[in-house]
Amino acid sequence: LFLASEVPPGTGLGSSSAMAVALVSALAAYTGQTFTPTGAAELACSLEIERLRMPIGKQDQYASAIGGLNIFEFRGEGVQVRPLALPADVVSSLSARLLLFASGQTRNSADILGRINMEKQSKALEALHRIKALAGEMCTVLRSGDLDQFGHLLDVAWHEKKRMSGGISTRVIDQWYDAARQAGALGGKVTGAGGGGFLLFYCPQERQDALRKTLAQFGLEEMPFNFDFVGPQLSTRSWSSGFSMPLTLPRD
Repeated sequence: LFLASEVPPGTGLGSSSAMAVALVSALAAYTGQTFTPTGAAELACSLEIERLRMPIGKQDQYASAIGGLNIFEFRGEGVQVRPLALPADVVSSLSARLLLFASGQTRNSADILGRINMEKQSKALEALHRIKALAGEMCTVLRSGDLDQFGHLLDVAWHEKKRMSGGISTRVIDQWYDAARQAGALGGKVTGAGGGGFLLFYCPQERQDALRKTLAQFGLEEMPFNFDFVGPQLSTRSWSSGFSMPLTLPRD
């Protein structure tokens, strides 16, 4: 088994869940089984949450398995997935205004999430409910094409997330975030559970050079990225002939 990734583990980009989805998809193809994207996501969840007992949710597995922009609703009876259908120009503009920067710091998300579980007092629960409501507001403004308002909501959501636990942000991360806002970013967040990894910012294009220059002074490096709308892609290889044939999971 050989694994390769453009990002290190422990940086909040869901790399462990993406790896789990890729692994179960590859093993299914190797053994002649067929998984739908949600089937691959659920098996990956079973591996991480039930077998490895990681205190995580299901959002990373489903995002990796399905691809694209989606609304996930997590209920006791299962996960409801609804595509967030946006015009192509809105998707392109949103992608152009989101920038990702590596902090150079890694962290164990299980430790941070474990602390949140232990600290799940009224303040943390209030923040969770507020973040849930903000997700709905974000969907509404994205559908309307008001992308700058999405950026402002991202800022509100980040401050709510910090209320959940003292381990989500640090003094240094707060310094970076405040500097990014002063440089022109309308909002942002630390990806994943927090505590380190990558910082995602929404920034109008005319302010992006100033944002890059500001964060470069702190040693933060930008990582270009694009939205992926496919999910896992499998290929089979005959070692004798070197022939490769791409495969994709059947849709639900």
